[in-house]
Formats: sequence, structure tokens, C-alpha cells
Amino acid sequence: MVLVEPLAILTKTLKDVFDMKSSILEKHTLTQWLSPSYPIGAYNFSQGLEYAVKESLVSDEKTLKDWLRENLEAGYFRNDAIFVKLAFFSETEEQLEKLVELMNAFSTSKSRLDEQILQGKAFFKVTPNSTDAPYPIALGMAAKNYDLKIEEVIPLFLQSCLSNVISVAQRLLPIGQTEAVKILRDLFPKIEEVSQLVLISSEADILSSCYLTDSCSIFQETIDGKIFKS
Repeated sequence: MVLVEPLAILTKTLKDVFDMKSSILEKHTLTQWLSPSYPIGAYNFSQGLEYAVKESLVSDEKTLKDWLRENLEAGYFRNDAIFVKLAFFSETEEQLEKLVELMNAFSTSKSRLDEQILQGKAFFKVTPNSTDAPYPIALGMAAKNYDLKIEEVIPLFLQSCLSNVISVAQRLLPIGQTEAVKILRDLFPKIEEVSQLVLISSEADILSSCYLTDSCSIFQETIDGKIFKS
């Protein structure tokens, strides 16, 4: 009895240390995937913002924040996050194929579809044990294969999406680093709110009521001398 208790304590301690190291490794993996420096070409796409700026629909810090908030609540940010979640919980190849078909159908423009496919292929190329699929689906499958926690993946994915578009806005508008940081920080509560909704969402919850954003994504293709692909 005297020997068993110390052994049990040692075993539990070693398990706790192992779990802690595993958790740290998972966070490093996820933050690397969602870093702006991860080579998936996210900086090439404005997701319609370039056209919105051209038409003065987005012109300053306030209108940019409104644009981002609306897309978090009911636009492509939210939809993409749902696809990440659905891919994470997919169990068969057939489910995955149907999910890819559904995502392609929800792409509002050719440039938006190309964006998802190109980023997905880039992610697949540099991420071991991942899947060649549109980016949100590829990310969800990789997170599943790496045993990451979906409740951590979703908010960081949404934050990454916002960061990419804010970075685009800095090249199109007089918005500096300080303003960019403030915009993202102000949207943290909304990221958390939308993340909780995404975690309980199903295919039936995929929709878009951001018609202005969708239209800008379509008309983005008509810009002469455009900087961004979408």
C-alpha cells in the first residue's frame, strides 16, 4: 500500500505533464495554420472589399467594422466557419463529397469559388495529413486528423478571417496598424458570440443575408487593374 500510492501519484503526474505538452503542441499547430504567414495565399483575396472601397461603401474605420460585423453575423465568415465544423465531424467520404458540393454551390462568384479551391490546395500542399478540398473543409479535416479541439479551432479561424480582410483594408484605406488592432479587438466579443452559434449549427444554418457583400464579390471580377483576385 505504501508503494502503490506514490506510484499512482507519479503516474498521474506524468500523465498531466504529457497532456499539458500535447495541449501546447496543439495550440502551436493551430496558430501556425491560421497565421498570416502560413503560405495559402490569403493576402491575394479581398472577398469583395476592394470593390466596396471603390464604390465608397467602405471608406473608414467605422464602415469597415460594420462590414466585418455583418459578415460575421450572417455572411461568408459565419458560413465558412460552419463548413469547418461540419468537415471536422464528417465520418465518411460520401459526407465529405456532399459537403464540398454544398460549399461550391454557396460560392457567390467564380472568384470566391477560386479563392476557396486555391487556398485549399495550398493548405493541402504544406500541411501533412490534410485533405485536398476547399479551404474551410481542408482545415476542418486537418483539425480532426490532428485531434485538435473544435471549440478552439472555430474562434481562431474567425479571427484569422477578420485579420486577413483588415490587412487588405490597410492597403486600400487610410487605416494604420493602431486602428487595425483596435478594429479586431472591438470585434472579439462578436467572434466569441458567433463561435458559440457555429458550434451548434448544422447544414440547415448555412445561409447568407449579406447581399451587398455577395454583390461586391461578384462585381469585384469587373474591376480593371484590380489588386486582389476576389
